[in-house]
Amino acid sequence: MTARIGLPLASGLLASLLFLTLARGMANGPLIGFLAPLPLMMAGLGLGRMAALFAAAIGTVAVAVVQERAYGLSFLLMAALPALVVANRALSWRVSPAGEKEWCPAGRVLSWLTLAGIALFAVAAALLSHHADGVRGWVAAAIGDMLDAVGDPLPAAERETAAHMLTKVLPALVVTVWVVMAAINAVLAQAILVRLGHARRPSPVYRDLDLPWWAAAVLAAALVAALAGTGSVGYVAANMAAVAALPFAALGIATAHRHLASRPDGHLGLVVLYGVLVLAFVWALIPAAGLGLVRFTQTRFRRRASGGGKEE
Repeated sequence: MTARIGLPLASGLLASLLFLTLARGMANGPLIGFLAPLPLMMAGLGLGRMAALFAAAIGTVAVAVVQERAYGLSFLLMAALPALVVANRALSWRVSPAGEKEWCPAGRVLSWLTLAGIALFAVAAALLSHHADGVRGWVAAAIGDMLDAVGDPLPAAERETAAHMLTKVLPALVVTVWVVMAAINAVLAQAILVRLGHARRPSPVYRDLDLPWWAAAVLAAALVAALAGTGSVGYVAANMAAVAALPFAALGIATAHRHLASRPDGHLGLVVLYGVLVLAFVWALIPAAGLGLVRFTQTRFRRRASGGGKEE
């Protein structure tokens, strides 16, 4: 009984405390708040889906009571939702033809997280569609207000250029950070649980990442809508396409990791690889996504040629 109620309760309260360091603007708040989903994911991956749901509810209520309802909603979207998606998908399994339990692959979990992020953006875009200048106009206005609030020292011309560039990519950047945050916390939660001996499933081999076919369908649909759409539709679709490419960037990174790890001097290459990813996060994802798309296409053609492949 203690494990079923006490641990999820403690997980929800700890997650709310981590989130409140960000909400209250405390020192190192962004870094600590980044880990808010971690206790919820540990509850889910260690105790099950219902534990994740209970912990998420406790954390949401706690934040709403201590701060405001708006902060409770923020916690729900930033910490609780990704934890629930991860717990639901990662703990899914099926019985293979050989009679063995096959857990949901990491690539499928990442693809579902990405789809959840795209869905959140779609809802936000629908709510903002009433703006006089559309979704892009609202984003541009929000960036202008943000620059005014921080006392932007840039000259007028440079400020306009920076605001224009930010307006183009800000929605995709926000959702990308959301997905990456969720993925990192999921990997950390699983690693900690395995170390403690309380994981409900074995850890996947991340360098063997594989994506479901529908991940490519989502990317293709977003690209078509971005090219064919105009105004807010084209703007929203272009940002969705950028987010939809994220699983392929992860596949590209996994492909590069596997190649470098197989070489005698691969350790130096791995240091360079992840150093570039840290220092040039967004720009490094572009070639990684290209590599991932090539890898995805090659793998699909090989499976089709052999008449086999994983059921998806």
